[in-house]
Parts: sequence; structure tokens; C-alpha cells
Amino acid sequence: MTSLTPTWRRLVAVAVTVLAAAACGSSSGGGSSAAKTNGPITLTMWYWGQQEAHGLSTFLADSVKKYEALHPNITIKTVLQSTDNLMPNFAAAAKAKKGPDIEYRWGGIWTLQDAWDGNLAPISDYIPASERSHYLNASEDTWDGKVWSAPWYVQPSFPILYRKDVLARAGISSPPKTWDDFLSDCSTLRSKGITPIAGGVKDGWFGGWLFSILGSESLTSVDELKQAVAGSKKFTDPDLAQWWTRLGQMISSKCWNDDIGSLDLYQAQQTWVDGKSAMTVTAGTDVRKFVSQVGGSKVGVMTMPTYADGIGAGKLGSTSQTLAISSWSPYKQQAADFIMFMHTPAELSRFYKDTGALPADDRFDASEIDVPQVKQLYDYSQNGAPYLENFIPTDLDSKANFGGVQLMFAGKATAQQAAQTMESDMERIRTIQPDLIDDFKKWTGQQ
Repeated sequence: MTSLTPTWRRLVAVAVTVLAAAACGSSSGGGSSAAKTNGPITLTMWYWGQQEAHGLSTFLADSVKKYEALHPNITIKTVLQSTDNLMPNFAAAAKAKKGPDIEYRWGGIWTLQDAWDGNLAPISDYIPASERSHYLNASEDTWDGKVWSAPWYVQPSFPILYRKDVLARAGISSPPKTWDDFLSDCSTLRSKGITPIAGGVKDGWFGGWLFSILGSESLTSVDELKQAVAGSKKFTDPDLAQWWTRLGQMISSKCWNDDIGSLDLYQAQQTWVDGKSAMTVTAGTDVRKFVSQVGGSKVGVMTMPTYADGIGAGKLGSTSQTLAISSWSPYKQQAADFIMFMHTPAELSRFYKDTGALPADDRFDASEIDVPQVKQLYDYSQNGAPYLENFIPTDLDSKANFGGVQLMFAGKATAQQAAQTMESDMERIRTIQPDLIDDFKKWTGQQ
């Protein structure tokens, strides 16, 4: 990965090359699922998430085994995708109309852009409303009266983990809650030779995280963000640009590891595990893993210290990672049935036990949560804020947020320049992708 992360759309050409191999055994074209119910059926599922919910591959392998035992004529092949290839590979599959029957999606616009492009079948056509009523955060994936992807597990987005023992070494008795305290603690930790907070932006993704957790503090409503996408507001407006200024303050206060530009998102977290940094930002799904590595008595969970009182102040974003059905699959109902199988009570329980992540289903028994820090995340998710990254075009996210954050950490852009670039990128997208903007306006009720 270069210093400026390429967008997933620019990787599509490469993905086409590997598609044939990745899609071996996958279904393609022709025929209705009903006509083939009694014969042998092969479903192919492309998934992601082992990277953030460790144990997901184990859970999925066991679910497939159980489901195949119940349905001897069905074989399910699973293919784990890398973070960078998840979206490009599906874009290539969509062009070829050949690939997975079931596809892992991030929520909001990461799902709906493919729905608008005709690449997904609405899951609400195959999963009854009585079942869907239990799924959490499905509103993110709802458009034109239909639900386009099935929530699988909740992603509290994104907590800060702090090490009580490392803070204590610097004479800090409690984690910072206000912005001024945060910047002051950064100086104190640095004076003791301790990295305040560990992160990695080489692969770009952390830029989207920072946009979401910092940007939500200055917004009174997610509608302000939607209006900026549509063009009735600007990303240079103070409420939308302030997060860049706050990021600049963190950089100038040396809150981050010096090598943040050369590390990937998940690499940097190891320094926190090793006790070399006091804090790190992590996926909520990863918290149980980190607690088990470090020890529960040493780990605390907190939200980003507050600099304003907007919708995200003192909160985490709440979104769900999802499973969609490709529009070309001849086995849509069978794909939906397997998704529903993973929402049965026994599978919900096993999902948590295997992964430590929270199933996106209100039938999950929260009394099974056996880690206090995860219980805290569960409580946060009940009153979560909108997760901003899900409400902007993916192209804007990768170019403006991923790239802008990288440039700021490299000392090649100021906060003001980064905000102006974000607005310029959005103007470009409005010009060259008018259909996308029209669909976005319909989705957000602006048209």
C-alpha cells in the first residue's frame, strides 16, 4: 500500500484477474432457486471479519457443517476476503455477474451503492418481516421500501482501550474525558517516554474511523452530513470541518506513535498489547481478544474525549456488519435460509462464544456476556450515535478521509487544506456521478 491508499474501485481491474479462481464452485446465471431445490446446490459465500472478530472463521465453518447436515443437497463454500480486496473483488464479480451467492458487506452506503447499481437482491424479498424485526441496525440498509442486507453482528464504532497500568506509570490516575485533559495527558505520557495512543494509517482505513469518531462530536444531526453530500452544505463549514482541526491538535501534541504512517490499522495495536502505548482505537468486536491478551484488571474502555456536545459526544457509533445476496444468484432463497439459520438461538450464542462479538439480533441473551468491557460496549450500542462513514460515498471516504489523514500525519496538509480537499472531492463526485447523488438523495429523504 502506498502512502495514498487507492480506492477499492481502482482495484477492480486487478480483482477481475483473480475472480475466476476465487469464484470456483460459485453459482452463476440462469434458472430459479425453486426449480433446483431438490437437486444438488452449491452456495458460495465471500466473507470478511476474521480480521476484527477473531474466531469468525471457526464459527462459520461449524455453522456450514451443521447446515449441510440438515440440508444434504446443499454445499456451502466459504472464501475469506482480505480487507483491501473485499469490495474490489465483489465489484469485479458484479461486472461478470459471477461470484458469490452470499457477500459480506459493511453497512449503510457500503451496501446501498451496490443495491443502487443492481448488484444485490433485497433480503426482505426472502426473509420474512417477523424474522427481520429482530435484526439490529437494519435501517442503515433500507432503501425504496426494501432491506438490502441482513445485519450479522454489531460493530460498536470505535472504542478507545486504555491500559490502567501504563497510565499509572505516568502518574495519571484516570483516563481523560475532556479534550483539554486529553491533550495534557498526551504531553505527560510523552515526557515519560510512553506513546499516548497507537494507530496505523498506511492502509488508509483508520482515516475513516477518525472521521467518524471525531466528526460526530461537532454535528447536531447526521442530516448535516447528508446535506453536505447532496450539496446544500459544504465540508468546509465549521461543524463539518472542525474534526480536521482537532486531529491537527492531536498531531501537534504528539498524541500518536511516530511511525503511524508506516503501520497498517491492525499492526499498531500490538504496541498497546506490549505496554508501549497507553491507548489504542479498536473495533468493538476485537475488545474481548485484547482483554484476554492483556488481562481484564489492566484494561478500560472509553469513548473519544469530548471537544463539543454533538450527536457523537461521549458515545460510540452503532452499526452492523451484514450479509447480502447477490442479484445473479440462482439460489437466493437458499442463501437467505442459511442467513436465517445463523440467527437461530443456538447459533447466536455460539457466535458470541467463538468471536466475542455481539450478534446483531435482539434475541441474543446478553446475560451470556462474560467480559465486563464487552458488557460496557453492549450498553454503549443500545444508545449509539450514527456511524458517519456509512453516510458518505465510498469514493469520498477513500480519497478525502483516508488520503487526507495520511497527508496530515505526513505533514503535507493542514487541517484547512484537508477540509477543502474533501469539499473539492465531493464536488467532483456530484459532477461525474449524478445518478449516485440522485439515489443518495432518495435514500436520505432529500428528494
